[in-house]
Amino acid sequence: MVHPSAVIFPNVILGDNVYIGAGCIIGAPAEHKAFWDEPTDYKVVIGDNTIITGNVTIDAGTVRDTVIGSNCFIMKSVHIGHDALISDNVTLSPHAIIGGHCEIGEGVNFGMGSIIHQRAKVPKGCMIGMGAVITKNTDMWENGVFVGNPAYFLRANKK
Repeated sequence: MVHPSAVIFPNVILGDNVYIGAGCIIGAPAEHKAFWDEPTDYKVVIGDNTIITGNVTIDAGTVRDTVIGSNCFIMKSVHIGHDALISDNVTLSPHAIIGGHCEIGEGVNFGMGSIIHQRAKVPKGCMIGMGAVITKNTDMWENGVFVGNPAYFLRANKK
């Protein structure tokens, strides 16, 4: 289901059973100076059973498709930048910001207001704490809990 107030650009491919809530803007041109006035052929691809609750923005790619995996839960006011790769079963809490070209591993959970620097990678199974800031220099590994600004390892993620 797509809410009538959502703006879905023609370059968006939706999987089965996807929910897109009110005020979402998906597939808009990337917020990137080099590509702002030049349309690209890259898409936003959203996997099956993903829920996008409301006021979420997901930008189209500049050098590859922006991909959201299956079974993701993306809460209000999240921004996902151009060329991002979001794996399956990822949760993005309200106001999380994913920079362009980021790669998010399977089962990662971002807390409210967390931010990830462009081109950073978060390994599978990680928990990113509320308000945490993942910089380009954050050393990360699978199944870790990372908190703070800049983010640091707190403990193993015991889901």
